[in-house]
Amino acid sequence: MNKKFLFFMGFVILTITAKGQTQRIDSTAVFLLHRTSETLQDITSCSFTTVTTYDVFNEHLGLIKHALNEKVTMKFPNKMKVISSGDKGNKGLWYNGKTLNYYSFDNNTYASTTAPGSIIETIDEISKKFGIEFPGADFFYPDFLKDLFSEQGNLVFLGKTIVDGRECFHIAGSDTTKSFQFWIANDDLFLPVKLVIIYTNDKDKPQYEAIYKDWIVNTDYPNSMFEFMTPPKATKVKLAPRETTK
Repeated sequence: MNKKFLFFMGFVILTITAKGQTQRIDSTAVFLLHRTSETLQDITSCSFTTVTTYDVFNEHLGLIKHALNEKVTMKFPNKMKVISSGDKGNKGLWYNGKTLNYYSFDNNTYASTTAPGSIIETIDEISKKFGIEFPGADFFYPDFLKDLFSEQGNLVFLGKTIVDGRECFHIAGSDTTKSFQFWIANDDLFLPVKLVIIYTNDKDKPQYEAIYKDWIVNTDYPNSMFEFMTPPKATKVKLAPRETTK
C-alpha cells in the first residue's frame, strides 16, 4: 500500500479574536505540521543539510541577500554537531552534553562554554547568551505547533507542489510580526523541505529562506564525533556576549 497522502479534505476554523480580528486555522495544515513534529520528537538521531539565504539591510543598497550552508548532526537527547560555510565564514560547533565548543576554520581560533544537558536547552541558552543561531531549530521544539497559534495567527494548507524535485505539502501562515511558509515532504516521515519567513513588522520586510535536504534519521552515530579536538596551534578566545538593545 502506498502510504503517501494523495488527497486531503480539510476544513478551516474561523474564530474572532479579542481584538475583533478573524483567525483562520486550517485542520489539514495542523495535521501535517503535527506529523512533522511527531517524527522529529520520536527519532533518536538525524542529520541534514540546510541551504539558507537571508536579507541584511545596507543603508546605501537596501536589502542585501546573504547565503549559508550548514551540515547538522544530532543524537538525542544531548549530542550535536554543526559545520557552517558561507558569508558568515567557516565554523563549527560541537556539543557533547556538557560543553559547547566553537571553532573558526578561517582564524584557527576556538572557544568553549558550559552547556545544559539537552540539545533544546543548549540551543535556547547559547542563542540568548551569544546570539548563535541553529539551523532548523524551531521544528525540534515540543511546542513548535502551539507557538504558531498566536492570538491573531493564521495557518492555511495551500495544496501540493514540487520543491527541489520532491513532492511537498505547502502551508502558509502569519502572525502579528511575520508571515511564513512551510513545505513538508509527501512521504512517510513528513520532514521539512523548505521554510520561508518574511518579517512584516520591519519596514524593509527582510526574508529568511532555508531548504532542508539530505535527511538521514536513526543512524547510530558514535559519541566521539561530538567531541571537539583542538587543532594544532589553535588560539583560545572567549565567546562574545550577545549585544542587547536598551
